Amino acid sequence: MRPFSSFTQSLKTMKSSGVLAAVFSLSILFSHATSAEEKLPFLTFNPPSYVTSILTGSTNFAGQDVGDMSFVVFVGEINGVDSNGVHPVKFTLPSGDYFGVEYDPTLMSLNGRNVSNADWAYSSAGGLHTFTYIGNGGVFPAGTYSFVGVNATFVRPLREEVTLQVDLDPSAGGQVSSPRASDSDVIIY
Repeated sequence: MRPFSSFTQSLKTMKSSGVLAAVFSLSILFSHATSAEEKLPFLTFNPPSYVTSILTGSTNFAGQDVGDMSFVVFVGEINGVDSNGVHPVKFTLPSGDYFGVEYDPTLMSLNGRNVSNADWAYSSAGGLHTFTYIGNGGVFPAGTYSFVGVNATFVRPLREEVTLQVDLDPSAGGQVSSPRASDSDVIIY
């Protein structure tokens, strides 16, 4: 780290014609800074970014009243930045009469994939199945991924098909945006 030789910050708020404008003036002088990156390193904002995918096997249960279906959810960080530790990395699945989940935190393999269920906490409330990352002290490491195994039972709904969708929390890990915040598959009855 380089020492500051001086640091000045001022924030002025002005109201003009009913429009509130904030003017931020920042002046920093480093005693040994030589490049723009060294002069203003904190102005480079690089948040984490997460993607998800749902990996199902057979989704066709035509003619069945109940179908046992296990699937795996993939969550990965693609920006090379740790989660911020304040906003947990979490995803949700729908809840309903047609979809039941049995979550096993000791599960280590499902559908031929190694899963990290011990790193995720499960809860069911408000019509959603919620999975929250708790491994590594709740900080999802940069550039890594995790597979979560879900044992599920589908019961024939009143319609012929339903959508199974996984959704990442919009602020997961402090992310600002995600190129793939949700994924879905259609279950046919």
